[in-house]
Amino acid sequence: MMRMDSWLRPVAAMAFFGVLAGCASFKQETDEILGRGAGLMATLKGTGSAATGTVRVSDYRDGVSLQMTLYNVLPGTYRIALHERGNCTSPNLFSAGPAWAPPDSGKAPGDLLPEFSVDTGGDMKGYVASFKGGRVSGPQSLAGRSVVIHHGYTLSEALPGLPNNRMACGVLQPVQQRVF
Repeated sequence: MMRMDSWLRPVAAMAFFGVLAGCASFKQETDEILGRGAGLMATLKGTGSAATGTVRVSDYRDGVSLQMTLYNVLPGTYRIALHERGNCTSPNLFSAGPAWAPPDSGKAPGDLLPEFSVDTGGDMKGYVASFKGGRVSGPQSLAGRSVVIHHGYTLSEALPGLPNNRMACGVLQPVQQRVF
């Protein structure tokens, strides 16, 4: 067994507890941005494309915070929207229903979340947005609603069997809280 010199023990202990304090500070800052609690999560899958990703929603202040990662998309501008129904089964995502916003958000469904751009790398990491009115559970719950990625600046209406700009979808489901 390796013997540690007596002068090195306090130094090692300070370094260890310094790292722990830094982690606690980081966790506190992350909780402030993403909220506390288990939250909701949707796994995004493309329709007719290789697009994949995840969306996580957590309670935050008087609404929710939404964090997204998106992979394998063409460069361009996109919109993310919540939709009425938690159904991503139709080829053109008509099954997700119209875009939806919580009644207490004070915003139209198309204005609830800001657009984002993807560069030549094809990935979007670190998208974070928040809005009022929604909750992880309760009367304004987002659980069971779908999250749809739209290509371009607008949220197009979908009709059965007709092309539109909806390109990826996932359904928000409760997740277990992770403890670090």
